[in-house]
Amino acid sequence: DEKVVKKRVVMIMARQHPGESPGSFVVQGLIDFLVSKHKIAQELREKLIFKVIPMMNPDGVYLGNYRGSLLGIDLNRIWDTSSPHAHPTVHSIKTIIDNMAISENPLDFVLDIHVSN
Repeated sequence: DEKVVKKRVVMIMARQHPGESPGSFVVQGLIDFLVSKHKIAQELREKLIFKVIPMMNPDGVYLGNYRGSLLGIDLNRIWDTSSPHAHPTVHSIKTIIDNMAISENPLDFVLDIHVSN
């Protein structure tokens, strides 16, 4: 019998603030590394599950907002009161996190990428 090793889960998210465009480059570089043949990347993939949300605020990015969503709300400040209608991305990710808490592979770590211009 082979022992089944539970993988730890890491969530990576960026662009809650649309104006932090360098965050897209950081996430792209991270993804490129994680899927590469580099030995460390291979070891990370063997031990971890990565959940990557490269753009938490696509409406705000599309509109050219600096900090706000479609409704002008700072998504980084409403995680405790998010609504599926006013903050659909935050509400959805929060639901995923809640569901992961009772799964076989609960969430261990969240990396929320912010960058200054």
